[in-house]
Amino acid sequence: MNDPNFVISGGWDNNIKIWDIRTGNVLRSIYGPYICGDSVDISNGVIMSGSYRDSTPLQLWEYETCENLADIAWDEGLPSEKPCLLYACQFEKNAGDLVIAGGSGSNEVKVFDANQEFKPCAQIKDLSRACFSVDWSNSGDMFAMGGGDGVIRVFNVINEV
Repeated sequence: MNDPNFVISGGWDNNIKIWDIRTGNVLRSIYGPYICGDSVDISNGVIMSGSYRDSTPLQLWEYETCENLADIAWDEGLPSEKPCLLYACQFEKNAGDLVIAGGSGSNEVKVFDANQEFKPCAQIKDLSRACFSVDWSNSGDMFAMGGGDGVIRVFNVINEV
């Protein structure tokens, strides 16, 4: 989905809205996600939402129907001491095979692998403050995160088989 006539927004009203900017009208909406930061993204017809809540913080939605495709299990394989209340999430920009998300509560960032049913494959934890922002490099071999400690961290992504 790369149509400049549509914008996706989300907020504290538990709604994600798909807008047609030509008419200024909402075409479709998704009720449920509680968006408190830059935590709505789209890739290959799939919308991802990162919610500021204890349960099911990371979810996937079908763009055309707005139906829930999956609730990504935050703690599967890489458990957290506390729930992570998400402020940021993003698909990897090339193929969308990886997802990154981070937030407060547990003050951490996780990377999920779409080729492994979105199981967590990396975790950056024990941050002194919340993660407020994440971003993939255009090539997909690096990502950055920034947060309340005032530090921007940049990581290389290495695929080890």
